[in-house]
Amino acid sequence: MAKYAIFGAGPSGLYTAWRLITSGKLSADDSLTIYEWGDYNFSGHDSHLRPPAGRICSYPYKNNPLNTHLEVGGMRYMKWDPSDPRGTGHRLVSHLVRHFQLAEHPFCLTEDPLYYLRGKHMYASEISKTSPAPYNTPYASQIPAVVFDDVAKKIVGKKDVSTRQQQCEFYEAANLEETLPSQSHLSEEAIHNTAYWNVMYDLVGSEGYQYAADAGGYSSNVINWNTADAVVYNNEFLPGGKFYTLTHGFSHLFKKIFHNIVEISSQKGISFFYSPQTKLEGLYIENGGIAFRIEKGAQAEKNKDVGHADYAFLCMPKRALELVAQGTRYHLGPKQKDILNSGNVPYWLQSVIQQPSNKIGMFFSHPWWEEAPHQPKVNPEKNIYGPTVTDIPLRQIYYFGNNGQKKSPVFGILASYDDGSNVDFWREMELGDTEYTTAPEKRYTAMNLPPRPSKRMINMVRAQLAEVHFGKGASMDCVPMPLETVYMDWGNDPYGAGYHAWSAHYNICKAMDSVRKPTQTIPDAEANVFIVGSTYSNDQAWVEGAFCTAESVLVPRI
Repeated sequence: MAKYAIFGAGPSGLYTAWRLITSGKLSADDSLTIYEWGDYNFSGHDSHLRPPAGRICSYPYKNNPLNTHLEVGGMRYMKWDPSDPRGTGHRLVSHLVRHFQLAEHPFCLTEDPLYYLRGKHMYASEISKTSPAPYNTPYASQIPAVVFDDVAKKIVGKKDVSTRQQQCEFYEAANLEETLPSQSHLSEEAIHNTAYWNVMYDLVGSEGYQYAADAGGYSSNVINWNTADAVVYNNEFLPGGKFYTLTHGFSHLFKKIFHNIVEISSQKGISFFYSPQTKLEGLYIENGGIAFRIEKGAQAEKNKDVGHADYAFLCMPKRALELVAQGTRYHLGPKQKDILNSGNVPYWLQSVIQQPSNKIGMFFSHPWWEEAPHQPKVNPEKNIYGPTVTDIPLRQIYYFGNNGQKKSPVFGILASYDDGSNVDFWREMELGDTEYTTAPEKRYTAMNLPPRPSKRMINMVRAQLAEVHFGKGASMDCVPMPLETVYMDWGNDPYGAGYHAWSAHYNICKAMDSVRKPTQTIPDAEANVFIVGSTYSNDQAWVEGAFCTAESVLVPRI
């Protein structure tokens, strides 16, 4: 009888469990338990629980699944066409969507986005030599994508990096070209030893960089991360395909996976257990096997337990792993061997950068933005959702419209999709003006229903929406009071970030291989402990990354 323990019921944990259950590897004598620190509404009927799972959260108005929903976590994937075996896209996600016969539709970006940059309103189609963007750079007469394309072409050159194998070779061995106009980087320096912001500054200057950072919409794409990965991720060489989303919300996929796990394990006689509100406090090797400490329930400090497993899968991001490592370090007995704090494991765990991210969603009785002087060129009925891009703290706006199943219309808008430097702007307004902050362990809000923002946050969002759509100086009353507002800060524990990026000065593919089974870097230690998730993947910030890392761990073993 083998015991399988999965820690984390996010995309990677659920997919790992599903693959194990459906693989034929497990027998009726085996048991599989998913331990989850939070608690998810897998049934669809528990209105006090948040939709699943991990950093996916399809929140419907009033948390009623029949109402209009917004994606306050990950919201799309790149569809893969199975008729083209060599085609691009997210193969594993696309396969599961077909397998469960889920309704899907394109998630289209407008071809003519509205920009509000440095106080100037403009559409992409209006940017030209005679009407440039307000930046002192030759790129200001062109759309911001040109900056990313030019930087990528100068760095990648004629190399083909369209496949995973080619990307790994590029990450490991590619050098900067001798002819690059560099001020701070040596010619022919290894690209993985350079950081993207540094290189961009060299190649396009401060204003060129700022234009790309502001008009690109994502601060995370221009941070000082590993240049080799950045140029693959940020441009046409990224494995492509069409953006798609699920008609009833991305969370629907993970409800299906969970119920399929329950159904198949029952059919096969496999003992399956789901243990919500269970925190992993420590992980170690004891008497040659895997042991772990858990705390369960609302009074977790009073409900501690020790468990054992033959296989343990840590399906969690960097910050959660750090919390487990901290909980383990100071509570080891003389015959217990640490895993996450031993050998080269800490070195590989630090190979990624945490990128904070938050989202603010609002629901309205009518689409007021369609009547504004500065209207976004979107059409949710034709699956064109945005974005509008700004350099004020809102950053990006997506317009989901009325996608509910009820007759009474409610219109959803992702009023702020923010990452990087602006996250703290909103974080300081999480609490009301008369509230003191609470202890950190009480504020793991990302595991719960999206919290209701303070009135001052709502009014700040309205004021900025008014500025973007009605003009500078417009009253916030131009934007009606929303029916409901929700806020999700993915930087809160245990996630620590909305997404991750590879650090410079790391061999990315070696890092991915080394982190999968931590004990392989620890002398005289052997245990079937695995780290799974998008954090340490070739598809960071995508559900596909979570699924692919599960495959890389499981395929050799099932």
